[in-house]
Amino acid sequence: MHVFLQNYCMAELKEHFGKRLKYLRESKKLTQEQFAEKIDISSRALSSIECGKMFVTAETIEKICRALEINPKTLFDFDFQYAGIVDAKKELLHLIDKNESQILKIRNIVRAFLG
Repeated sequence: MHVFLQNYCMAELKEHFGKRLKYLRESKKLTQEQFAEKIDISSRALSSIECGKMFVTAETIEKICRALEINPKTLFDFDFQYAGIVDAKKELLHLIDKNESQILKIRNIVRAFLG
C-alpha cells in the first residue's frame, strides 16, 4: 500500500511539474524545439516531461532555471494556476489565440457552460 502511495505522489508531481514547465516556456514564447535546445535535451524528451511521463534530473532543473531566468521555487510553484482572475484571463486568452481555428467551438462551449 505504501509503495502505491509513493507512485501516486510521483505521478502527480510529474504532472504538475510538466504543466508548470510548459506554462513557463510558453510565457517566454519558446517552442518546444527552441527550449529543448537551450537546455540540451531532445524535443521528444521535453514533450514527455511536459506531459508528465518523465521527470528531470537536478542538472536539468538547473538548466531550465537558467534558460527561463527563474529560481527553482518558481519552477515548483504548482499553485500558479490559482493565482487569481488576471492570470486565469491571460491563460484563457493564450489558449484562444493558440486555437484560433477552433474559436467558434470555444465560444459555444463557454456559452453552454455559462448559460
